[in-house]
Amino acid sequence: MALVPKAGDQNKKEPYQKLIEMKKVIMLVMVAIMTLAVSQKAQAIEDPNPVGTTVIGLRAGFLPGVGSNLTVDVTAVNNWWKGHFTVGAYAGFNVNNFNRYNDYKDYYVHFGIMPRASYGLNITRDFEVHAGVMMGAAMWQHTYKYLDNGHGGFENHSESHWNFCHSEFVGARYYFTPNFGVEAEANYSNYMSYLNVGFTFRF
Repeated sequence: MALVPKAGDQNKKEPYQKLIEMKKVIMLVMVAIMTLAVSQKAQAIEDPNPVGTTVIGLRAGFLPGVGSNLTVDVTAVNNWWKGHFTVGAYAGFNVNNFNRYNDYKDYYVHFGIMPRASYGLNITRDFEVHAGVMMGAAMWQHTYKYLDNGHGGFENHSESHWNFCHSEFVGARYYFTPNFGVEAEANYSNYMSYLNVGFTFRF
């Protein structure tokens, strides 16, 4: 004989089924909210440097001596969770002098032009850190003066060379507006300033 469910049993199950359905709806809503939040966060970080963005840096260089340089970086690849990759160029110079002795003085001028590539990561929408490499041609000019006691004055001598140069660098940028900010960058090279600080413009 077939068993027929009692009406009371069916009524007891309905609240549990409704509770299960409600949990499913709540879970779906939470997943939708989380997905939207992640999407908005990704968009917020990705937007500052879409492919084709150009960043120009005008910086003063220090250590050793003083100098000035210009950098141009163009975003080639941009994925918010992988950061952005740029290609660009560097042009700059620095001047340094040493007074080794009262009767001997050294002056150095370094000038370099080279392509560069970097990887950057937006920590926030306005703050970016980056690292990269550059290599190319650099001119090294050395002028030295020494006291010629026979003539009672200084004799000047100068020599210059073009050499292959490479540098590794790390830096950071902070934007006050979407198009303007400040930056600092440290280089490791014998032909350019070790520390560079200045302004950055993004287009």
